Amino acid sequence: MARELARLEVSSLRRNMGLAMQGGLGLFLLYVVATGSGITSGASLILALAGFGLLWFTWKFWKATSGALILTTEGLFDSDGRKFCGFEDIKKVDRGFFAFRPSAGFLIQTKSRVQRGWAPGLWWAFGRSIGVGGATSRPAGKQMADIISVMLTERGTEIKNMGDKPPED
Repeated sequence: MARELARLEVSSLRRNMGLAMQGGLGLFLLYVVATGSGITSGASLILALAGFGLLWFTWKFWKATSGALILTTEGLFDSDGRKFCGFEDIKKVDRGFFAFRPSAGFLIQTKSRVQRGWAPGLWWAFGRSIGVGGATSRPAGKQMADIISVMLTERGTEIKNMGDKPPED
């Protein structure tokens, strides 16, 4: 059985603030369209589409941030059981300043292509890259990236094998 090494989730404060800001802006745009406010029909259409788009994004954010990313001795999974990658498939972890990564997060580059997906505020996966983070806390993201980096070294093999042996007295 795989041992859990780290868990990355969105705090309730960040989640609620994100939902309130996105949903509030979407509702405000729809209110502007409903009241008319002397805008043209073309502008009304654009604002209505933007308002409904923000409400859809708020719903996606609400669903996505209820879950978590879980790092085990077998690899990276989400709380629904979706496997992103095993340690043998990770090429490198990039937390650099110029890395194309989520805010407060990191980028995992894999050796093979990953299944595309997106959970706003938590992760995205495209091509050979997995972006982890966004609405998560910076220290928790840094901790998970450090653990992945250690697991890619020789020491990581020892850690993986520790779960197979009973502890010594």
